[in-house]
Amino acid sequence: MMALTGCAYDNVEELAGPKVPCTTPEQVSYSLNVSPLLDRNCRSCHASALRSGNFNMDDFNELQTRARSGLLMHVVNHDPGYPQMPQGGAKLSECDLALLQKWVNAGAPNN
Repeated sequence: MMALTGCAYDNVEELAGPKVPCTTPEQVSYSLNVSPLLDRNCRSCHASALRSGNFNMDDFNELQTRARSGLLMHVVNHDPGYPQMPQGGAKLSECDLALLQKWVNAGAPNN
């Protein structure tokens, strides 16, 4: 006779393991931090070659304008009354959101 055994977890944290703390660099760089994040999550729709999104994230001035106006953070935070971005995808991680917010708070520099 074969006996089956299993494990039970009381909560998701036990199953997933400890949460890794989110850290952002002291100074967020557009070229080192923000642009790669946009490449991974946004530019598949919002790039000059594709033109499927309603604006071109390859145009830094346009991106900076939307960041400084607050629109960028509203859409990625899934705030009520704004389209949720990435459209049809999961909300960005808390770490990615913190990184973007830090860049926006610094004035969205092209650094």
